[in-house]
Amino acid sequence: MDDTITASVAKALGHPARLHILRLLAAQTECRGADVFSELPLAQSTISEHLRVLKDAGLVSSRPEGNTAVYCLAPGAFNDFIASVSDLASAAALCASDGKGC
Repeated sequence: MDDTITASVAKALGHPARLHILRLLAAQTECRGADVFSELPLAQSTISEHLRVLKDAGLVSSRPEGNTAVYCLAPGAFNDFIASVSDLASAAALCASDGKGC
């Protein structure tokens, strides 16, 4: 995952409402838009914007179903993000273990 995509995912994860949406989606295999809207004390337009950010970052996917959309997690982006951040954590651990620190 390149730095631009890693930063996009990190930014998407950087809002409590988006984390709440991700946890809601993680609790089930898929979720209708109306269910997401009913779970958060935010305007539907605000939730839609949060879902757009999550989709743009590749963390959530959706498909139309009738008059609504069905949302689910997209695990690939999470795995790539974890690998990217893990590389940084490993480098930081090596730096700390050499006894010199910063």
